[in-house]
Amino acid sequence: MSYLFVSIGGTGAKIMEALTHLCIAGTLPGDERLFIAAIDPDVGNGNLERTSTALNNFVAFQNFSVGLDTSLFKNKISVLKPFPWNPTGHDKTLDDLISFQQYRNSPVGKLYETLYTRRERNTTLNEGFRGHPSIGAAVLAKTFDDAQRWATLTNQIEKILGEGGTLKIFLAGSVFGGTGAAGLPTIARLLKNNLADYADRISIGGVLMLPYFSFTPEGNLDELFARSENFLANTKAALKYYSERENLFDATYFVGDSVLTPVAEFSVGAANQRNEAHVAELYAALAAADFFAQPLHASKKFKYICRHEPNKFSWDDLPTSRESFVQFARFIFAYVHIVKPVLNDLVAGNAKAYKYPWFVDYLDGVDVTAADVVNFNFYAEAFAAWLKQLETLDGREVFLIDSAMFASNPAKLVDKKLFASIDGKKSSLDVREVWYRLTEPCKFDSTVKGFGKFLRRLYDCCAV
Repeated sequence: MSYLFVSIGGTGAKIMEALTHLCIAGTLPGDERLFIAAIDPDVGNGNLERTSTALNNFVAFQNFSVGLDTSLFKNKISVLKPFPWNPTGHDKTLDDLISFQQYRNSPVGKLYETLYTRRERNTTLNEGFRGHPSIGAAVLAKTFDDAQRWATLTNQIEKILGEGGTLKIFLAGSVFGGTGAAGLPTIARLLKNNLADYADRISIGGVLMLPYFSFTPEGNLDELFARSENFLANTKAALKYYSERENLFDATYFVGDSVLTPVAEFSVGAANQRNEAHVAELYAALAAADFFAQPLHASKKFKYICRHEPNKFSWDDLPTSRESFVQFARFIFAYVHIVKPVLNDLVAGNAKAYKYPWFVDYLDGVDVTAADVVNFNFYAEAFAAWLKQLETLDGREVFLIDSAMFASNPAKLVDKKLFASIDGKKSSLDVREVWYRLTEPCKFDSTVKGFGKFLRRLYDCCAV
């Protein structure tokens, strides 16, 4: 079996970011390959760019686990191209995409002019559908029957299926914005239709994000953009639509928040749209992991999840085991605190290798300036930054990893004592103990060499 995750719009990209971290941490079920696709007319979206960076870093170093029996990096990732896939093209307006000039003086054209304002019709869509699902619905409906336009996506899916086995496809996006609200049902229906010959070998699930953030627009208020005061009305209409189409998904997950977290800096779209990570996106990524873990054609069930306390999120509120994720967090912080500074000093000639037994044992002769090692360095910092954002929720407490761990940027342990209780549980595993464990003889296959072997050893040293 293989997995395919398709993000739709900016919210889908944020969920993809969380799923990428879960994948790298080895928390997805089995060791199946995870294929990644993104659909977004706002190809320069800052949220998507940050996710792309994490993905590309992992693609560069995911070979580190080859030959090692470990959950670390066990789910390999393949990114489907183009990434992202843009259904609108560049510098196109709604008038352009539906060929309005052909219908200008016809009854259809007059109806169109009645349904859409001049601003909706004439705004270029380079930054997405701007929170207007009616625009997205018109664009995607126009392209729905254009097999050539969608061939890039469906051909790659057919290639995956052509290699044998089964495929679980999971779509992620919001129901209250523009791209996700329009894209989720359209793309689910398109996949079901175009892949009908493989119906016994595929299963399609989706997470529908309900409102969980808000924003206050600044600047040119005449510009077309999403408005958070419309989120609830949009959501109500979307849920009514889905209730009438019960067979759209084989499994449907709804994730939202009763308190809308304010976005720090509002942006219509493009590179400036860099919203911080939110715990709701982690729940959505865990929904994808849950779907991937189910049998291909599992019977439909209703599941509910709730928090123990209204203003607090903790490990007790998440549908996952804390051990593997916490071990991965320890591993990352041990790397950025113990290992990375030493490697930097050795490369700069400011330290001697013989002072670090673990370097002599595992890394002597390894090029620590190689591209895959550098990419892992970048990823370690990105993961720490994502965790920091996850722990910051306006007016409420999120306690998964102690927020005091993030007192500096780049990541560094300001207080070494924090390491032993990284998730709030006291343990004897402090920084000194990790150092001692690294100097002990390796217990796994000594024929495997390289930086991956060292990372596996460091990861094992971070287990309580």
